[in-house]
Amino acid sequence: MNLKLKMKKHNDIPILVLSGNAVGQDVCKVAEKIESLIKSGTKTIAIDCENLDSIDSHGLGMFVFSWKLMEAQKRKLVFLNPSEFIKNLFEGANLDRVFTIIASIEEL
Repeated sequence: MNLKLKMKKHNDIPILVLSGNAVGQDVCKVAEKIESLIKSGTKTIAIDCENLDSIDSHGLGMFVFSWKLMEAQKRKLVFLNPSEFIKNLFEGANLDRVFTIIASIEEL
């Protein structure tokens, strides 16, 4: 399934809801949305990974790049409710040690 992106807010924090597969050039639209939110001055961005089926190296690279952009500006990129597959992928790449990963929206 192609990557789908929706946006919602919780307590003024934008949440990018991803579903499908974060692979290849599909991840560009997520990167563009994150860059747009950074330019608007957003302090925290959450990425809802609950319905994300898979991520390839492009998707992981985009997440790492976005995280670095946010960190450099003392802002937060938060990963919300990742599926077991995505959690295992983050752990296998040791990204769980640098990414902020939360289980529920109430933790924002």
